[in-house]
Amino acid sequence: MVQELTVDLRRAPHERWVLTPAQVEQARELLRQYKTDLGLSPDMGELLISLARKHIRDEYWAELESLAVTLALPLSDVALGNFYYDATKVVLGRALGCTAFAIDGAEGVLHARNLDWWTENFALGRLTTVCHFVGGGAGRFTTVGWPGFVGAFSGIAPGRFAVTLNAVLSSEPAQAATPVELLLRTVLEEARSFEEARAVLSESPIPCDCLLLLTGVGPGEIAVIERTPSRFGIRDAPSGYVCVTNGYQRLDAGLGGGPSHLLGSWCQRFERVHALMRERCPESAEDCFGYLSDAAVRMNMTVQQMVFRAATGEYWVRIPAPPEGG
Repeated sequence: MVQELTVDLRRAPHERWVLTPAQVEQARELLRQYKTDLGLSPDMGELLISLARKHIRDEYWAELESLAVTLALPLSDVALGNFYYDATKVVLGRALGCTAFAIDGAEGVLHARNLDWWTENFALGRLTTVCHFVGGGAGRFTTVGWPGFVGAFSGIAPGRFAVTLNAVLSSEPAQAATPVELLLRTVLEEARSFEEARAVLSESPIPCDCLLLLTGVGPGEIAVIERTPSRFGIRDAPSGYVCVTNGYQRLDAGLGGGPSHLLGSWCQRFERVHALMRERCPESAEDCFGYLSDAAVRMNMTVQQMVFRAATGEYWVRIPAPPEGG
């Protein structure tokens, strides 16, 4: 069973994250792994945080400060752990996997995704936490994350929209901007509609490349927002569904030889999901999980599987069994 916690946004930022003793140890474990994986010198870590600080809201920074106290860790460690996605892509040029798709349905758009992200001892899978944010200006929302992770990679705002992030690479240089994890959190917290979320996610500067699958509550409210730090392209769903893995379809990545060289498997996963959709479109969350678990779609490093339906506010989260020896 996936653990849960509640974050009350009506409370002062320093009082929002209340972790159990077990969750404190889980957060510390994850942050240790992130720090080791990044391999940054203390000076480089401090430089990255100083560059990011001016682009981070004071209330989010206060949440990070409170977590640093709770976890008895340096603030720089907590911040870098929270912005791991941006840091790996900006500093190391590394990226993660992920497969997602969305389809119009009788009860609303179904939005499904695998999060593919390798960690020691399957930490990101077994420590998954569903975080319920209440008291936000536009309404409640839920993210699928981990203890001490203040941003969002995957989230649903009932009655408004759902959004997930996939990794991608382009040749465009990184820039100083709001970390993408926090931009997604801000949109979940403040955007009141699919259209508003699409505009913010398309037009806001970001530090690095990403692909965002955004789904709303009405028929046809499906969009893949392809992003570089300064550009965007949008794919909709003319056939009633859309798929996204780790390659650009609308934008030129500038890498040569094709839309993206992120992962050797991105094209195969993309084509497999398309083939499954052409054969039979999923009609339920269970159907979606079947496609996510297809042998040609699920990766050895898949740590989370989820399905959202923003129209009803329903969500389903499963943690796949870790690979042997993982």
